[in-house]
Amino acid sequence: MFALGGLAALLLVLAAVSGWQGTNRLAGRSDYTAAVEKACGLFVEAYGTFDFRDANSYRERLRTLTTGALRAAVTSSQIDSAAIGGLQTVSTRAVRAQATALSDEAATISVTAEQSRRSVVVGSGQLIDEEVQQRVACRLALEAGSWLVAEFRLESEQPLRSPRS
Repeated sequence: MFALGGLAALLLVLAAVSGWQGTNRLAGRSDYTAAVEKACGLFVEAYGTFDFRDANSYRERLRTLTTGALRAAVTSSQIDSAAIGGLQTVSTRAVRAQATALSDEAATISVTAEQSRRSVVVGSGQLIDEEVQQRVACRLALEAGSWLVAEFRLESEQPLRSPRS
């Protein structure tokens, strides 16, 4: 009987320790999830924000948030002359980010963003204002302690109603 009581007490202690460790792992994973969601949101905002008056900083902003083939593509890219000639400004705000897959070294995040665009039609001078909602999927990789975007894909875009209508 004494052995059975000792075994029950041992099992109770093991269950308590296991529960405590599981809670700590989940709390740590929550911080991990928040970090990848934040990193992805920052990239989506940087990628979707452009001002013809400061076009040269665009590539550098993106280069610091990317890795691998995406960083190489950003580094070797050129600013579209139509964006400069059309006096294009674009402002993007990430409104929601959600991790869809997460490991110790990689993550997949889905971001919903709202974007406002303004440009001028070259020749006619017509001003174009647009507001859209976008869904973007990103794959991130952990590199030297920082989450960086390795791939991204625009999944959808739809017009937003103007608050003035």
